[in-house]
Amino acid sequence: MPKKSDKQDVEVASYTIPGSIKVYRSPQDDDQLGELREVEIFETEHHVYTTPFRYKNVKIDGWLEVGAAKGVELLADVGSITIVEEKPIISVTVVGSGCSGRNYNIVEWWGPGEKLTDRKTRAPQLIKRQRIDNLKGQHDAWTQSALTQEPPEFESVEEAREYIKNIQKWVYNMTSGYYMPGSLMSGLYENTAYFRIGDTSRPKHTPYKVVIRGGGLDYEDPGTEIVRYPADYTFRLIDIVLKKPPSE
Repeated sequence: MPKKSDKQDVEVASYTIPGSIKVYRSPQDDDQLGELREVEIFETEHHVYTTPFRYKNVKIDGWLEVGAAKGVELLADVGSITIVEEKPIISVTVVGSGCSGRNYNIVEWWGPGEKLTDRKTRAPQLIKRQRIDNLKGQHDAWTQSALTQEPPEFESVEEAREYIKNIQKWVYNMTSGYYMPGSLMSGLYENTAYFRIGDTSRPKHTPYKVVIRGGGLDYEDPGTEIVRYPADYTFRLIDIVLKKPPSE
């Protein structure tokens, strides 16, 4: 068996670069990178918003219900929370949970007149849309209570049978007829998703507005006349970090 080297010589690495490709190195080829820049240094402050997100600079679209424990529940993708700040936005931390599992959060910060389908992006800049998947946190739902808590005191056999039939219906519909994995029991957890956005060193790429969305890659209200996909999402806390002016 070949002896493993303690270090790898990059000059003899197995990766092969076609001879027709010109490869640059820095600092030898710094002139290709433009003018020398100064690193951006600044102080920040937090603006923290909590459910039900009733603030003068916050707009909620496409919400379905609100509760003291659950928070504001938004229709997946269509529902959104828009926050406008007077100072440059540096990052957004979103805390919440899904109505099912396999959740995702999205943050966008398009400027006036910009949209996803525009192909006139002028580099260098961040793509003004970020998404985090595989968020497992799910808030309490009827099926979780039925499967994890003490069953209620039934007043009749018929009532007990109906309770069991409801569990069967949920399992069947959340697993597409028992043949697909479903988020029947994703778990009572809170999701926290962090987004580092914008580029305050370039004024035209500095965000002052963010749009927050979420959803779950499974069914909502399966087996009913209002079944929908993706599943809804509930937000409870949004922490926005802002850049403070030098004079503050």
